[in-house]
Amino acid sequence: MSVYLERYAFKSLKLAENQPNNLGLVVVVPVYNEPDITPALESLYNCELPAIHVEVILVINEAEDSEAKVIQQNNVTYLQAAEWLASHQKPGISFYCSRLKLPKRHAGVGLARKAGMDEATRRFESIGNKKGIILCYDADCKCSPNYLTEVYNAFDTRELQGASIYYEHPINSLNESELSGIVQYELHLRYYVNALRRAGYPYAFHTVGSSMAVRSDMYQKAGGMNRRKAGEDFHFLHKVIPYGNFGEVNTTTVYPSPRVSDRVPFGTGKAMGTWLKEEKSELLSYHPEIFRLLNELLVSVPYHFKNSNYTKFETRLSSAVIRFLKDANYENELIRINKQSTTPEMFLNKWFHWFDGLKALHFVHYLRDNYYTSIPVTKAASLLVNLNEDNPLKLLKHYRMLDKEFKEGKINLKHLFSEYQ
Repeated sequence: MSVYLERYAFKSLKLAENQPNNLGLVVVVPVYNEPDITPALESLYNCELPAIHVEVILVINEAEDSEAKVIQQNNVTYLQAAEWLASHQKPGISFYCSRLKLPKRHAGVGLARKAGMDEATRRFESIGNKKGIILCYDADCKCSPNYLTEVYNAFDTRELQGASIYYEHPINSLNESELSGIVQYELHLRYYVNALRRAGYPYAFHTVGSSMAVRSDMYQKAGGMNRRKAGEDFHFLHKVIPYGNFGEVNTTTVYPSPRVSDRVPFGTGKAMGTWLKEEKSELLSYHPEIFRLLNELLVSVPYHFKNSNYTKFETRLSSAVIRFLKDANYENELIRINKQSTTPEMFLNKWFHWFDGLKALHFVHYLRDNYYTSIPVTKAASLLVNLNEDNPLKLLKHYRMLDKEFKEGKINLKHLFSEYQ
């Protein structure tokens, strides 16, 4: 048993230990207060199967102090899933269902994902497969028929350690208000990632919990899934991404539900609930000028190597960026990073360990709160790509195309040294 499983893993889910030696991919599905699990299961069951064995683990979970109606729904879901599983086993794919009561202090989607991902790791370790792929999915999702094969093939041929999988929120059969809300929300998500990419940020990837994957050994190396009640996907992937060999699988699609939900404090379901309750017409997002200033900072970074007094470069940086760096205690951080770095490559790696995905988000929020107030997402998205368009759906389709065409090799740490060298 690995050190991670001995010291840090959630307790065993005690599933049947009959995993075949060619087990290569495990799909983990946290399930909470879910009224209809069948569509998600059917979608996975109908997938084309890769050349290895696939397992699907349902983690039906609730807090120790959950309301009676949640417990009752979970009981119904468990029986529904068990009945479905009994008649839907076939060669190449196996389904398992577990039921968990989680400590009320930590109960939530993060701990539920962790329980399932730890179990997937345990099953891979038992057959000596340290490179097995753990796929994260949600109970209200559907997927393309080539979902399993494309993810497996991408990891196999591109030697990926982790990946974000292309997603689209379904927009058919929604009323006008729902459609407007989900289109602008997804546009906001895609705008943010594309704005980071245009700024030259090397770790700009989508971090959607229902559409991400990681190898078992990398999962353990990154410390496993966290117990956050929301945002667990963002924090987890930004521990994985800096290790490298992270990519996007854009040849298949996951379809997360656009429904209203109170399962987590923020995310799609919460955003949709707020949108409908407040009867908004426009969703706000970050001003594009923020990302121009982010680019300004990033292209200056190589000049900070062996120059711990970054104020020498104030002529290269806007006052807003300087103020952010001062408030972020950058001078001391830069001294530390330079002391630990003997080469430019080592410096950049350590610099971006400091300026990780969360720090980048802090930068964006700092400039939003102090300099550039948010503007309608349609305006921001059109300005970023120089597109004279104010129709949210047309903009979303354009950004979906950009994401489908994205190649992660276009952004890496080396591009920052082009001017320096």
